[in-house]
Amino acid sequence: MTKPFPAALAEGIDGPCRFDIEVADLELIEGEVPTDIDGLFVQAVPDPMYPPEVAPLWPMTVAAGGDGAVRAFRIKDGCVDFKTRHVRTQRYLLEQAARRSLFGNYRDPFSDDPSVAGQDRTTANTAVYMHAGRLLASKEDGLPYEIDPVTLETKGVWNPGGKITSKTFTAHPKWDPANGEMHGFGYAARGETTRDLAYYVFDADGEMVHEAWFEAPYAAMIHDCALTEHYMLFPLMPLTTDLERLKAGGQHWVYDPDLPTVIGVIPRKGRADQVRWFHAPPTFTGHTINAFEEDGRIVFDAYECDGNGFAAVMPDKHGRMGDPSKVTTRAMRWRIDYHAPSEELTEHQVLAVADGEGPHIDPRRLCQSYRHVFAPTLNRSRLITDRNGRVVPVFFNQLTHFDLATGHREDWYAGEGATLQDPVYFPRSATADEDDGYLIVVLNRPLEKSNELVILESRRLAAGPVARVKLPVRLRLGIHSNWIDGSLIPAWR
Repeated sequence: MTKPFPAALAEGIDGPCRFDIEVADLELIEGEVPTDIDGLFVQAVPDPMYPPEVAPLWPMTVAAGGDGAVRAFRIKDGCVDFKTRHVRTQRYLLEQAARRSLFGNYRDPFSDDPSVAGQDRTTANTAVYMHAGRLLASKEDGLPYEIDPVTLETKGVWNPGGKITSKTFTAHPKWDPANGEMHGFGYAARGETTRDLAYYVFDADGEMVHEAWFEAPYAAMIHDCALTEHYMLFPLMPLTTDLERLKAGGQHWVYDPDLPTVIGVIPRKGRADQVRWFHAPPTFTGHTINAFEEDGRIVFDAYECDGNGFAAVMPDKHGRMGDPSKVTTRAMRWRIDYHAPSEELTEHQVLAVADGEGPHIDPRRLCQSYRHVFAPTLNRSRLITDRNGRVVPVFFNQLTHFDLATGHREDWYAGEGATLQDPVYFPRSATADEDDGYLIVVLNRPLEKSNELVILESRRLAAGPVARVKLPVRLRLGIHSNWIDGSLIPAWR
């Protein structure tokens, strides 16, 4: 028998689930599932199988250190089937054999059991995406694992032809809809706390066609990227890591508010000597929205915070934890001239006050100008308290549509105490307008300890769900979600 989980992991809305299950024909509790939806809604989830045996237990370990699991909702002919299965990473298999936790704090090999020294620590728990017919589960501290999209069985580490020489690969690669290429990268590419960055391009068939290595200005988190017709962008977060701090028992990441905004730009399939690092006053760049080119310049849109975007789980460089309620998130636009003599950025525009994260656009508009953004947001005025007077923990309680051309926004409020996970947006057909599609999201009801899958029409967002589907089990909070059209899965063609 395993030991009890610590209170930080066991209490609240996000306790471990620890199961692999399959449920056919989920229960429809409202509306009808549109019959023109045919595909797979997938999520990556950190779900620890064993309680950590490390002290102190850092907040980031609690939030994002769990074993990776993949959830999949198969939607077709108005029906929804559900599967969830843990990724059989090397880490998972070692702990299963030992029947206990062997790995310590988040991205800290010095806190591991000596028996696993030098072993692959990745949990593949951050994002699930498909390229060249292969479903990949990824976390940015290792290489992805290939997953069977039908059974969710783990096939093994994804390294086509053994050509990826980086130790890591992003959970947020970008695709060019014009030619099907996937552009990605690994940071800390030679190992934890290193400044090395490896940039990769894979063709539509999954073959690696380009690799370039270079160094970032400092050892930073580079969680996301952006792609245009001619350039790849790497925004650095003001989160730093340090080998000596790790050895001394400190946390992997700390927030440094004094660091400037830094955005790396390299021509697509470019060389290391072609990288330019552009600078601006400090801000906290989060997930990217999109990037494109206009009048000879790069237009780069991303979410930015006016403080520590990870205030709940990462301290600042002085060891102080922040207050997430005092951090505002905005959708921001930068204009970058790659050929300019100066690397100082000055053109910075607010697109919208978001108070959210995880922006989604029509995937057909990647690398191009676009108009519509869909994202989960937080309406702080509608937070509620439980019977003990404590605020019910909610990350996002709305889905929001931002029209960047008109400045209009439309919200759907999920209800008292409800919290929304990362949604997906996709057009209803190949010829549909950019804003004409569906949003799908998993909804948590913490007070009832229950979950629903919710489907909404993007042009009638405020009207609420067209379908609500009940989950027969409680689900832990996932990290990132993706939509995969049924035509892209080889077994379903």
